[in-house]
Amino acid sequence: MSEILTNQIGEQLKAARLKKNLSLDDVQASTKIQERYLEAIENNNLGILPGDFYVRAFIRQYALAVDLNPEDLLGEAGPASISRSKDLNRAHRDNDGVVRAGTDTTRSAKSQISSMLPTIWISIIVFLVLVGIWFVLTHLNTGSQQSNDGGNVSVSTSTIPDNTSSSKSSTSSSSSRKKATKKTGESKIKLGTPEQNTAQQTTIYNLSKQNAKQHTIKINAQNTGTNVQVTADDNVLLNEVVTADKTITVPEGTSVVNVQFTNVANAVMTFDSQRINVISTATPFWNVLMNLNN
Repeated sequence: MSEILTNQIGEQLKAARLKKNLSLDDVQASTKIQERYLEAIENNNLGILPGDFYVRAFIRQYALAVDLNPEDLLGEAGPASISRSKDLNRAHRDNDGVVRAGTDTTRSAKSQISSMLPTIWISIIVFLVLVGIWFVLTHLNTGSQQSNDGGNVSVSTSTIPDNTSSSKSSTSSSSSRKKATKKTGESKIKLGTPEQNTAQQTTIYNLSKQNAKQHTIKINAQNTGTNVQVTADDNVLLNEVVTADKTITVPEGTSVVNVQFTNVANAVMTFDSQRINVISTATPFWNVLMNLNN
């Protein structure tokens, strides 16, 4: 179709529209073709239309809207092929039903993003599910390993010498402590039940095989104090008025230890850190006899 014929089509369509007292907006509402395309057809500015197919289709719809016969307008030939801007895409029909070209890159980008949203959300959900599974499996394995480690004893060859050395060191330390305790007489011994001889005012402890050890006697004086005499076999270890705590060491080889109090109510006696049961009587005098080699 020649340019003149095309101009005639645009003029005929415009004349028919004005005759029916219709605006371009009215035609747009009727044909669902964007107003700017209708105006372009009237002005023979077909370069902004999406393509040759849409030129014929839009002219047909426009003609029908203004009560013209599209075949009479177009005849056998259609409008000549036209060149269009390179940035034109194929036309599309929006939600309002109006046909628009794809020249709006922002709208096209939004449309593409909208179409991709379901895929994006599905990918995010799948990723989160995989992360959750990995987290659960990792913690289950960790808990299982900790449980297994709690029930097993792991020994490596590199630690055996250290354990042996530690054991020897522990044995040596224990032996040293035993020797030190033996010397100071602080080892726990069983005193047993003493004999109480009230006639002789004496408490007697009979201890078996304790003469080879060193022992410790402590006197804790109370109130005004007490006079104390300590004899180991024939040797006097202490003979004085005790008004405070006093410690007496009984040497090794002692068979008999005798402790005499002049005021037994004011004294507390321990033998190797064990309290001695001294009976308090009306008399202030009392003896404690320790037989160490009974």
